[in-house]
Parts: sequence; structure tokens; C-alpha cells
Amino acid sequence: MDGTHTALWSAFAAAALLLATGFDAPTPVPHAPTPPATSAPGKTVDVQMIGDATGYRFSPATVTIQRGDQVRFTLVSGPPHNVVFWADSIPKGAAAPLAKGMPKTVDKLTGPFFLKQGDTYVVSFAGAPAGRYRYYCTPHLALGMAATIVVK
Repeated sequence: MDGTHTALWSAFAAAALLLATGFDAPTPVPHAPTPPATSAPGKTVDVQMIGDATGYRFSPATVTIQRGDQVRFTLVSGPPHNVVFWADSIPKGAAAPLAKGMPKTVDKLTGPFFLKQGDTYVVSFAGAPAGRYRYYCTPHLALGMAATIVVK
């Protein structure tokens, strides 16, 4: 018997011994999704990220939410997509609370890139001041993929 077979039989024998003595293998714990950086007590509004023969866009292009709500962006088609807020096009004092509500940023007010249909990204507006928040998708900005969130 070579070393590979010996190792396999040893592992098999150890597993059989553990099972015979009543040892229960640990139950795998399912992966829990990562919660948003800030939990928002408000509602969640959905925005789709779309790229197809009719163009690249966020749908709807404008959403109105209340302070404390969150926006869930879902990649529908035409990846890659991301969400970037223009720092000079958000209300005064909004950068810090908005950054706090954006998990896994890759730069200031810049969410990560998503590549697969169904990928989601949630931005919390908990603590963010009222006003207009203009944003865009980096790879498709030249194709007009920009939109607005209005926080009341």
C-alpha cells in the first residue's frame, strides 16, 4: 500500500471510530448576509441597475424617501454596475452619515462593483439630512447612467 492509500484508510478509520463512539459532526452554519453599515428603522426602496439595448439606467431614475429609509440597488442586467454619489451634489453635512450608511466602499462615497445578476447593494440614509442626492454608475456614466434620491 502506498502513502496515499495509507492516509486515506487512516482518515476513514478515524471517521468510523468517531461515528461508532457517538461523536456528532458539527452542523455547518449557513452564511448570514452582511447587514448594512447602519441599520435603518425606515422602509427599503428598490432601484434596479439596468443595461440593455435601450440603454443603461437606474430604474426609477428618481426616488423619494424619508430620513432613515434605505435604498436597495439590484443588478438586473448589463454589468458591471456600482453606485457613486457626487460629493458636490449632496446636501451640506451629508457626506459623513452617507458614508456611514454605505458598506464596503472602494473610495469616498463609492460602492463596490457588482458583476452578477441579482447582486444587491443597500445604502442607509439613517442620520442623513434632507435634500437631493445625485449618484451615478462609474462604468456607464458616459452613457447617462445617473439618478437622484430625494430625502424628505
